[in-house]
Amino acid sequence: MHSNRSLKISLIIMILLATAGLGWYFFKKYKNENANPVSGLKPKVEMGIGQISNITDSTIDLSLKLLVDNPLPVGMDVERFDYFVQMNGVTIIEDEYAKPLSINPRDSTLVTIPAKLKIAKLKKEGDSEAATGQDSADYHFEGRFHLKKAILGKDSITLDMDKRLPLYRLPKVEIVDYDMTKFRLGKSEVVLKLKFSNQNPFPVQFENPAYAVDLGKQDRLAEGSVKGVTKVKGKSSELYEIPLAIDMGKVLKAAGQLVSKGKGLPFTLYFKSKLVSENDIFKNSDVNIIVNGTLKDLETVQKNLSK
Repeated sequence: MHSNRSLKISLIIMILLATAGLGWYFFKKYKNENANPVSGLKPKVEMGIGQISNITDSTIDLSLKLLVDNPLPVGMDVERFDYFVQMNGVTIIEDEYAKPLSINPRDSTLVTIPAKLKIAKLKKEGDSEAATGQDSADYHFEGRFHLKKAILGKDSITLDMDKRLPLYRLPKVEIVDYDMTKFRLGKSEVVLKLKFSNQNPFPVQFENPAYAVDLGKQDRLAEGSVKGVTKVKGKSSELYEIPLAIDMGKVLKAAGQLVSKGKGLPFTLYFKSKLVSENDIFKNSDVNIIVNGTLKDLETVQKNLSK
């Protein structure tokens, strides 16, 4: 009798334990299936550099490619977003994208953003990294996306990303010397020596470059162009002699300024070309550079080159 009672108690305990186990299993399953589908999910952003469209003496016009991924079961309607880009901790781009952006549920969209970069900031950081032998840099993108409709009680979300990308350096154009050798009545010729420097590991080409030079107060003292392609290998510099037609009447007008100011007479070079490269960043970029200096500067550069 006592043994039968013990057996019944054991069976009851086993049934209770089994029931509790099954109850916990179904509770966890129900919780997972009916949990808030938004919790734990967060939109992501990826950034890439698209293409440089124009290079001047102070700014670069380029495009940024943003891939915004929305894993949420609800769409995202963005009114606008503020963003900045840092290279090795230095802010090189800071702007706002004012156009509306709509991203479907569980979908991604690619956005092309026009941006303007100040060369001084890029050059300072680029020179610092290049001095240590670095060919790449750490880029950080951060954007605050303002939403038309709040999601989880938030009317804006902040997305950021970090990525290691190549350290791009701008090709440089400098006047290093000039030689006025051919003089004729009416028009003459001056040979302008330019130095093209390419500090990138890949080659670049200047296509159909055109030039104009102001001397003192005399505008367009000399003008010229070269048909074809001028190629500069990666991490190298090349010197090129450019023939420029000048008007002797303009030279005579500038002569008075030359007498009074001597080698302190200022000049301005206007350089225009199309940049061609196997690298997609620089492919078909317009180059519009203005170089300012004095005749004394040219003399100093010439002496340094001859050392």
